[in-house]
Amino acid sequence: MKPYVALGVRNRTLMEGYGLLDSYKRQIPGTKCQIEKALDVGEGYAVRLCHNVEDRARIRKIMEEEVRAGIYTQEFFDAIDTTYKDIVKDLKFFEEVDFSSISSDEVLAYFDHFYQLVVTTVHPMVLGIYASDLQDVFEAELKTALGNDANDEVVLSHTALLLTPTRLITVQKEEQRLFEIQDRFEHEYPSGTDEQYEIWSKQPDAAVLFDTLVTNLGWFHMEYLGEPRTAEEYQKQIGERIADLRKAGIEWTTQQSPKARLEELTGEQKAFFARHSDTALLQALVFTMQEYLIVLDFSKADLIEGLYYSRPLLAELGKRVGLDSWIDVRYLTLEELRAFIHEKRIVNKDYIRERKEYWTALLEDGVISLTYGREARELTDRILEKDEVTDTKEFKGLSAYPGVVRGIACVVTSAKDRDKFKQGQILVTVDTTTELTSIIKKSAAIVADQGGLLSHTAIVSREFKIPCIVRTKIGTKLVKDGDEIEVDAGKGIVRILNQREKILLCLLYNQNYLWNKASGIHTRKGTRRLRRHFIFECISSDMGRRTALMT
Repeated sequence: MKPYVALGVRNRTLMEGYGLLDSYKRQIPGTKCQIEKALDVGEGYAVRLCHNVEDRARIRKIMEEEVRAGIYTQEFFDAIDTTYKDIVKDLKFFEEVDFSSISSDEVLAYFDHFYQLVVTTVHPMVLGIYASDLQDVFEAELKTALGNDANDEVVLSHTALLLTPTRLITVQKEEQRLFEIQDRFEHEYPSGTDEQYEIWSKQPDAAVLFDTLVTNLGWFHMEYLGEPRTAEEYQKQIGERIADLRKAGIEWTTQQSPKARLEELTGEQKAFFARHSDTALLQALVFTMQEYLIVLDFSKADLIEGLYYSRPLLAELGKRVGLDSWIDVRYLTLEELRAFIHEKRIVNKDYIRERKEYWTALLEDGVISLTYGREARELTDRILEKDEVTDTKEFKGLSAYPGVVRGIACVVTSAKDRDKFKQGQILVTVDTTTELTSIIKKSAAIVADQGGLLSHTAIVSREFKIPCIVRTKIGTKLVKDGDEIEVDAGKGIVRILNQREKILLCLLYNQNYLWNKASGIHTRKGTRRLRRHFIFECISSDMGRRTALMT
């Protein structure tokens, strides 16, 4: 096995890749966990975050020792959170600065302050991912606590319960704001129509609510390369939710806010530990994994918010070196940027274009090495493990939230694919990001190549109770748009169905499926309509022709 394995994929730039490795060289106060070896591989905007297998195993051992020693206290995690939140507060003042009117040294000083946010947030963020490696000891302690009840289904349901954090993460904060706005409309206009909502959403009082949401959380969706969400987009989102409720005949009074759901869940967690009081190590593990999950979310959110405030600064730096985009300037190293600014040189755009094609950043022995083009590809081939893909109709992953779903797959590998995703499809992706939050909520199930129990994918699936399998490694390589697949998230198994299997499954489950020729989407009617006729189209595997089947 080669020393490095891909951990996840994000749309970002060379600057974040370099800053990622630079952050590892800085010790986090209170812990001996420090990443010493890492690899970043960039191809276009897609960047693979890779870990060193031996180094990660070393950190896993230290992390368990520190859990047992009681190192991870609330004060420990609060100190991490405070460090980058203080920087974000300072970055908010960037909005008041006219960067075009200040000297180059001043511009670079502002940039150094922004860069401090990068190197302060990323190391704790990745340790938050590494904390999922405590899963084996967590499961062992959980099974001991559950005793004779510890079958796979019970363990998975309790894992989803206990590893949900007791504070709202960023996506839940946004959901809470959206809920409060919709709740206001629903109280003013019970059973209100689309037309009434359209008028209401443009009134001054409602406009203030949307503008506040944009200010506080609109940046959340931009990730590293996108654009913040607008008031109009939020207005449309709530309008669609209202329409969906009306169409489904669901009363608004039956809906729960994220805060209310979290209160219930927190109560269930407390009740569990009240029933299993002699579980000190399990409680320490749950607290540690929950808090590292919060670190993972908060640090990422603060980094994106800081990037949002820093866009004018980065745009100004780009102008001073002859680049049109605030994104392109982030393909220069720190030393190069300073040299170009001081020497008043212009960057050749072909130089940036070549860097976007392929680059690697490698941290070993305290040194960061950058390579580009053919040399970078050769390095990747030499040290990065590739996932073996076989021609199979069934593959496995790690269960993040239980449930069994059959439906149409939509493969989404970047934010550019969002528009093709339809409500109720199964999301098949490399790794979900904040950019994909809007479609995650619409999915019937989630299948991800990467991620773990503490990943963004797992967190969001639990919040919206969406069956989810992570760490399949090869899902996006095997599944195609339009494939009908079965996701058994309880067992961590994904099956790609052929036409005959669709028929057999219909008969096996005694459920009525209607096959929609236009969309290629099937809908499951309830089991109350048992033994009614089944109507669908299939492709006969032996004749190669369409056949209508009725029973």
